[in-house]
Amino acid sequence: MTVHFFTFSDAVGGSSRQRAFRVVEELQARGVMAVTHWPPVLLLSRTPWPGKFRLIVATIRSLFSIQKGDIVYLQRAIANKYFFVIMVVYLFFSRRKMIFDFDDPVYTHSFFKTKTFTQMADAVITCTHGQAEWARKYNPNVHLFHIVVDFPAYKKFTKDYTQEHHPLTLGWVGTGPEHLPNLKILASVLTKLVKQATTPFTFVLIGALKNKKVYELFQSIRGLTVEFIDSLDWTDPECVPREIQKFDIGVLPHRSDGEWNKNKTSLKNLEYMACGVATICSAFGEMPYVIADGVNGYLASNEDEWVEKLQKLLSSRELRAKLGRAGQENVHKNYSYEAMIPRLIDLFNSVSRGTIS
Repeated sequence: MTVHFFTFSDAVGGSSRQRAFRVVEELQARGVMAVTHWPPVLLLSRTPWPGKFRLIVATIRSLFSIQKGDIVYLQRAIANKYFFVIMVVYLFFSRRKMIFDFDDPVYTHSFFKTKTFTQMADAVITCTHGQAEWARKYNPNVHLFHIVVDFPAYKKFTKDYTQEHHPLTLGWVGTGPEHLPNLKILASVLTKLVKQATTPFTFVLIGALKNKKVYELFQSIRGLTVEFIDSLDWTDPECVPREIQKFDIGVLPHRSDGEWNKNKTSLKNLEYMACGVATICSAFGEMPYVIADGVNGYLASNEDEWVEKLQKLLSSRELRAKLGRAGQENVHKNYSYEAMIPRLIDLFNSVSRGTIS
């Protein structure tokens, strides 16, 4: 049995890197045959004609390597209509086993393609409880696999709270321009916090990409010391944890309105927690399932909660260390490849044998 991954993007894209390319590496390390196919679906959409034709031919040719007993793994592969038609026709006539994986509520903007692959799949993998609830309307074999991190790579950069330093650092990492609506929540919080906090702090934003609106959003806050890091080498597995280790508190603001935000998850909080950094998130999507408020992190439902809990974290090194340790243990136990891959292999075997239930 070989598992054939058809991906949303290349390995630079976070979703495909975490849920396909890294998974293939982990599977291969455990003796499971797994391959990723080129081209990624997003490249098909972004390439103009006649180059698109060559990619379509490459996609069709890749299907000939799939043998009876193999599994087709579609990782969020809904971004191109040509790929969609090719795969529907192929699966219908070849009768190959197929697993469909989506890690965001993509059905909100690609309903028909998401529903079709969900119905055709021998098993569906989702990233949150909300996504699983949607998928079960069209397929009874739905399995929740939260996005995970390479825990050993992050543990190397565990935060050491025994070393005192001032000012403390609040940190955020991501793609700033894409998260501008979410960062506006944080800007409002920091505007209040700089007026009330008795402990000096600096805010570090990684991923500003020299975006003028991102810069202005925080530079306009009187009294706030802010540092912007425009970009990192995202292909370097150590670049993110190396920077997160410098944080005293990791922050993840996020809107909770609408179907997309309601059923979304995030990798950022897991990255903070895997480094043992005390983490505070907006109470959105899957976060209440991931974080036990006050036990392994903090959840905040409004600006006042954000300010109150940030003040607690700023004023207590012991609290930061306690939540950081508990968060790191939670990630290791539940949100690491060590925890995920054995479950995934069991699912592959069940799909291959036709015994899934």
